[in-house]
Amino acid sequence: MRLETEIAVAIAPAKVWAFLWNVERVARCLPGCRDVRTITPHERYEALIAERVGPFRVEVPLDIRVLEADKRRRLRAEASGRDPGTGTSLRIVLDLRLEPADVGSRVVIVSDAELSGRLAMFGRGLIRQKAGDMMAKFAETMQRELEDAG
Repeated sequence: MRLETEIAVAIAPAKVWAFLWNVERVARCLPGCRDVRTITPHERYEALIAERVGPFRVEVPLDIRVLEADKRRRLRAEASGRDPGTGTSLRIVLDLRLEPADVGSRVVIVSDAELSGRLAMFGRGLIRQKAGDMMAKFAETMQRELEDAG
């Protein structure tokens, strides 16, 4: 499932780039994400995402790996994990592209998620709606955090 959104902020790309590498702060923008730990700076992190999807409560410990970092232009990361309670596996590739804008910067956020297991059988429509809601909240919170930092 692929989702895309973008945010515009009146902040220089260099400051936005620095914010994107504050992984703990960026993770707080994602609904349900907590317990973020740096394993290897700029390479590997761990986090826990806990959310309710329909009647299910899902808690997925995530292993997060930076796949690509093109200084001040693009950051790609992959997060994967499995909820032991429901047997649901999650894999997300997050692509953040940073572009200069007339006034400040524009961040294009693309996520490509794969879900398998019990929750995946629950219903694609509900899962897509939940993912869309989470992406919208992530973008909105990230924009607010960037504006507060600027």
